[in-house]
Amino acid sequence: MADNQPTAQANRTWSERVKGLLQQRDFRLMWAAGGLDNTGRWMDSVVMGLLVLDLTDSAFQVALLFVFRWTPMLAFALISGMIADRVNRWAIMMVARTVAVSVTAVLLVLVVTGTVEPWHLFIGSFFLGSLFVLDFPSRRSLIYDLVGSHRIVSAMSLESINSTLGRLIGPFLAGLLIELTGFSGPYFFLITAYVVAFVLILSVKTRGPARAASSDSFWRTVSRGFKYSVNNSVIRSVLIITLIMNAMAFSVESLFPVVARDHLGVGAGLTGILISAQAIGSLAAASVIASLAVVRYHGRIFCLGLSLQLLSLLFFALSPWYPVSFLMLVLAGLGAAGYSTMQSTIILISAEPEMRGTALGMLGQCIGVAAVGGLAVGVVANYFSAQAAVAMSVSLGLLLLVPAVFFSPLVRRPITPPVDTA
Repeated sequence: MADNQPTAQANRTWSERVKGLLQQRDFRLMWAAGGLDNTGRWMDSVVMGLLVLDLTDSAFQVALLFVFRWTPMLAFALISGMIADRVNRWAIMMVARTVAVSVTAVLLVLVVTGTVEPWHLFIGSFFLGSLFVLDFPSRRSLIYDLVGSHRIVSAMSLESINSTLGRLIGPFLAGLLIELTGFSGPYFFLITAYVVAFVLILSVKTRGPARAASSDSFWRTVSRGFKYSVNNSVIRSVLIITLIMNAMAFSVESLFPVVARDHLGVGAGLTGILISAQAIGSLAAASVIASLAVVRYHGRIFCLGLSLQLLSLLFFALSPWYPVSFLMLVLAGLGAAGYSTMQSTIILISAEPEMRGTALGMLGQCIGVAAVGGLAVGVVANYFSAQAAVAMSVSLGLLLLVPAVFFSPLVRRPITPPVDTA
């Protein structure tokens, strides 16, 4: 019967597959909560960046905010992946949302009372980054548990659409509310969004049993997860490419508010719209990917997406005009959707069931290197300019990715799903 499932999926239309997923109550609740979380995450990153820039007038400190946001991913991602394999995943998601509500409430009070300082935002950014690293493997593993291997591409595409909508709405609302209300308005919106997301996850019924604790020591488990990921050529290729992309490409997004103000000469409103531009392209691409009945060559979409993203970011850095810069970020978003949708999907399909959380933890570890990249581009921007830092970082990323893609199996052969042993 299992052998007929991919064929059955292929014979269903895109709307039927989406409807089938959203008819699952728990998936629907998680998807709605994820939409609020993603909107909040992109919104608070823009608000914090513009607030630090307003307080310090320093490109380096704006980049430093990004470093604090992604340091938890670098430091704790593998631990988080192991926790996802051992502990009740619903409970982890609840802890993450408790952190979000608490941190945002404190920042709201500081902003409203006019006592906020840059170091408050650095600490808040660190804790909100910790929320993401806790949630990342647990949420994706729980989604896989809910939908299975044959619907994971559609589910991850819906996740990508969700993330993209957040990336579109969040920065736009951030810029609009700052223009209309100052920095207090966005934080009132954020606390509301995070509280609603908390309630939605609280309502999820499929919580699953806590996993049995492993008798292995921490370092033995780390070693086993590292060896497993490195020995799997598909997972290894995704991890290497993710390292390069997050160090050289994703890290430059920390400087977008500085480029918008100092190079393109626009205020908070147009800055928010500019940062939302990637989401427009990502939404279009993710919708196309979600419409595909069956995907065999996930790696080709992955590699094509990252190539388009890097080239578009390079032209964004070289553009002196706001409309051209906006268009380049739309194209970068097109590429980012293919890259991000297939990134987790390839690992979820390739990993053995008991190693999915750990493999996603390894992925998170590689994503976390964005913290190092953010520090590097901040230093370069301090000595040259934000525009030059973006161009230099993306160019180096392109050079490093050519051999990484060429020697990987991602383009040459289809991704093989795990064998159903049930």
